[in-house]
This record gives sequence, C-alpha cells and structure tokens, in this order.
Amino acid sequence: MKKLFLLFLLVAFVGAGYIWWANNRVPAISQPENQQEIVEQKQVSPEEQEFNDSGQAKAIEDESDLWPFYDNPEVGISFNYPPEVILLEDDTVIDSEQIYLDIDIREIGQQDIPTDLDYDKAMENIQELSGGDFGTAYGFAFEDSQQVRSVGFLFAQDYLVLARFEVCDVALERKLRFYFNNKQITLTLFGPVDSLKQTMPQYFITDQANCGDEKMWDFEKQNDFYQTLINGEGSSTVQGWFDAFDAIAEEIIFAHR
Repeated sequence: MKKLFLLFLLVAFVGAGYIWWANNRVPAISQPENQQEIVEQKQVSPEEQEFNDSGQAKAIEDESDLWPFYDNPEVGISFNYPPEVILLEDDTVIDSEQIYLDIDIREIGQQDIPTDLDYDKAMENIQELSGGDFGTAYGFAFEDSQQVRSVGFLFAQDYLVLARFEVCDVALERKLRFYFNNKQITLTLFGPVDSLKQTMPQYFITDQANCGDEKMWDFEKQNDFYQTLINGEGSSTVQGWFDAFDAIAEEIIFAHR
C-alpha cells in the first residue's frame, strides 16, 4: 500500500511539471512561407525591378544569346553573330587577320557591276530555289562548294569564293544569298587570308613568272581544301571562319513568320 501511494505521488509530480512547462514555454516564431521571396525582393534595385517587369529579361539558354545582334526591321530579318565577327560599315578599317561580315540588301535585279544578275536571272533563281535547286551563282563562285541551304522557311545559295579575275588572287569568302520580302539579301563572311596562307600552306604554290614570291592557289587542291573544312579539319583560324558562317546562318530569323 505504501508503494502504491509513492507511485501515485510520482505520477502527480510529473504531470504537474509538464503542465507548468506547457504554460510557461516561449512559443516558436513561425516563418512565413514566402519569407525568402520577400528578402529577395528587398534586395532588387528599382532599376532591376523595372527591367524585370518590362519583359525584356529572359533566361540565357545558350552562348549565342550573348552575341552581338543585327536587326533590320524594314526588311524583316535579324540574327545574332559570333563576337569575333566584325560587322562591315562604311568606315571600317580592314585588317586581313580579322573576320568581317558584309550584309548586302538590294532590289531584285539591281546591277551595280556587270557580273550581278539582272531581273530575269534573279527571278529564275527564285524559282529554282523554291524547288530546292541551286540556280545560278555569280561573283566567281567556287563550283564544288555550291549547295542549297535551308534558312528558316526559305532555301538559300551557299558557296565559297576563293579567287577572282587574276591567277594570283587569293580570296576567302563564304556567301549566303536568298530572296525575302522582295529583296535580294547576300551575307558575305570574309576570312583571314594571311592566316590562311600561313597555316594551310599545303594548298598553295608560287609562280615566279606571274606572281613573284606571292603564294597563289594550287587550283588542283581547292576541292581538297573545301573538303578539309567540311570535315572540320582546317587550321584553327580558318576553320573558325568557316564554322562562324554556319552559326550565323542558323541564327537568322524572319519577321512575321
């Protein structure tokens, strides 16, 4: 009986202690679910918030989102281009070691030099391209490089220019020509000719009688040169030029489509 009485006192003591603790403990301060969001909002400046609300901010999905941007709203084309490419302007000082992009937009059939296509030839090109055929190139196109390329919903001419009038001339150009919004549009990417001669000398020869010590194309190896670039095996500078052209072509966007 004595043990039962002691057990009763022990249970009563523990129960009284729990009631005292429950009545006197400091309640925990609950954190609102959006506390982190509130803190982040306080850290954003008014200028940043205005930019975020404007709809101009977007996620950077790939490297090309950070590239320079060309936009021609009048014609309705735009594209990003690699940062190593220099957009040609009227006052651009040419350096043969750099890569330059020229954008020629003209009326269909406009002829500035005799080798430009007249209206009838240009319209034939449009018809040929609409069916997936190359049509007629002009401006000393390297025949083995001529191909039809898909650009958005259009087909375009894609080809190289490696030389022009004289046997000693060395050019390094890749052209993309297409027709949109009643315009003929030609993108020409000029490559580093000096670097080409220095880093890929196996495709050149010298002709003392005609060119002195200047390197000129070994014309029998021009197709091998083109295939080397297609396979991605050119020197770093020349391959970089060739690949930059592909990157630009893939970035072209047409308005209202």
